[in-house]
Amino acid sequence: MDCRIFTDPSNGATYDDLLQSAQLTEEFGYAGFFMSDHYTAFAGDGLPGPTDVWTTLAGLARETSRVRLGSLVSPVTFRHPGALAILVGQVDAMSAGRIELGLGAGYFEAEHLAYGIPFPSTKERFDRLAEALEVITGLWHTPIGQQYSFAGQYYRLLNSPALPKPRQRFGPPIILGGTGKTRSPVLAARYAAEFNLQTSRRRAPQAQDWLDSGPESRAVTEQIHRVRAAARAIGRDPNEITFSMSAAVGIGRTHDQAAAALDPKHFGSQTFDGTALCGSAAQIVDQLGPYAQSGITRVYLRAPAPMSSLAHNFELFAADALPQLAGM
Repeated sequence: MDCRIFTDPSNGATYDDLLQSAQLTEEFGYAGFFMSDHYTAFAGDGLPGPTDVWTTLAGLARETSRVRLGSLVSPVTFRHPGALAILVGQVDAMSAGRIELGLGAGYFEAEHLAYGIPFPSTKERFDRLAEALEVITGLWHTPIGQQYSFAGQYYRLLNSPALPKPRQRFGPPIILGGTGKTRSPVLAARYAAEFNLQTSRRRAPQAQDWLDSGPESRAVTEQIHRVRAAARAIGRDPNEITFSMSAAVGIGRTHDQAAAALDPKHFGSQTFDGTALCGSAAQIVDQLGPYAQSGITRVYLRAPAPMSSLAHNFELFAADALPQLAGM
């Protein structure tokens, strides 16, 4: 099981905060640094303001050297897929091929209203997501010297030069997710290198007790089976798809030390929609065991936007838990 760091700067973070966090991620030995993509705060005053994830990733691409970088996830409503294909391709080149694109339908209406971004119905957002995935991959896969056209219900491209090309052949890996029983698995089977699972029923902006988390539900295992079945149905090897989860992790020599790392004060009172793990390195590895057995091989560890405020927690996890998880 490999581990990445995930942070949500929507409550307010400076570029320097995020740069320091990405550099600590690299220093401690984690595999990647990923950010959510939101334009308004879920809690607090939001100062100093929203972070555009792709602007930030462009900077981080030049100021890191090893870790994978990406969005988890970018709403399809924020950017036209043609422009997004150019943007992500450019940042991938700037990173020497370390970028991944997490893309979703979008769900938080308030941030759309706040900045005048249209927020269509759920069905239309998913329809747009399906078309956007076809457009983005179509542009990336078009051979140099050829043109790409697309005529959909929401997007139309005519004789595009389909440039620039990303550094990674065929484009950065695409991360999808969701709990839908039909469309999400079908889209993942066709486009996703990774499927990110919701391992609890939490969802911002509703307040939750982070330490009140049980084992993974049967729904998680069933969703993995749906995605794999959808892949087999189109002749794709299901083993090509990585399954991942998010977790807030508190590690310590004592329970009190571990629990202190999960105090919401570190995260600006922001809620979390994943699993919470707490204890010693051995206990956390044991807690992750059932998830690994279900097919999950990647975990995103939730970190504050200024990761330095909990640096000891993530350094200890890297030293004590990463070596054990590497063989899981």
